[in-house]
Amino acid sequence: MGTLTKRLSLCVFAIFVSSLSLAAQQPAGTAGVPSVWPGNNTEHGHGLPDAELQPPDATRTDESCLMWMVVRTPAPIVSVAALQVPPKARSEYGKACGDVKGKKFANAEGHLRKAVEEYPQYAAAWVLLGQVLEAGNHSEDAQSACSQASHVDPVYAPAYLCLADISSQKKEWIETLNLTDRALALDPVQNVYGCFYSAMAQFHLDKVKDAERNALRAIEADREHRVPQAHLLLAQIYEGNNDISGAAAQLRIYLKAAPNAPESAGARKSLAELEAKLPK
Repeated sequence: MGTLTKRLSLCVFAIFVSSLSLAAQQPAGTAGVPSVWPGNNTEHGHGLPDAELQPPDATRTDESCLMWMVVRTPAPIVSVAALQVPPKARSEYGKACGDVKGKKFANAEGHLRKAVEEYPQYAAAWVLLGQVLEAGNHSEDAQSACSQASHVDPVYAPAYLCLADISSQKKEWIETLNLTDRALALDPVQNVYGCFYSAMAQFHLDKVKDAERNALRAIEADREHRVPQAHLLLAQIYEGNNDISGAAAQLRIYLKAAPNAPESAGARKSLAELEAKLPK
């Protein structure tokens, strides 16, 4: 999964704007820090993480290809449908997973459609199909695929995270929060993305204290550094509270985790501006 450096593990949206464009939109005191993901990035393949990732061991190989794979201790509820995937459907899923890692999205889509045709209850395949479609900017079709995953397997947390991701792209923050609440209820252990999406929604709903708490929860659970954008969110929050030192510290952590991300240049510029304000 090292190929994820250019945001290729699928459906979480990382878009950061420059300090100058952000300054025109944000209240005083928050103009220095780049805006955090999710946003309205329309670049092909945008639904991918910033950091180069090495996933933890996964007991279910299906999840090793999903963006929202988390370390699960203890294991969450597993439906009967998830345990009955026929070999042919699982083979198509495996081929799709390889194509996704190679950025061959059209090929991946074909394999995934064969997988769900072979086994319509294949929730992981529906979610991965949603991720592939979203990476190609087909949001409505992506939402339909992830909704289908939640219908065929109501206890499958990644289905709700996928839907939350799409809702966040549309800036439907209340819906995003509701969906992440569902995901966290199903899989509360180390649900990095659930905590992060909650934090993003709460930030945009002016629930800043809750946003800070969930961003910190995401960072605490994020042992593989899958969501470095949580540090950008904290930087925004801290600068808004006039905690320049805290904001700068979060930007340093982000840049260490994602030094080659498309938005790293803007983060470096913002960090330099903040450091210039610190006492010498």
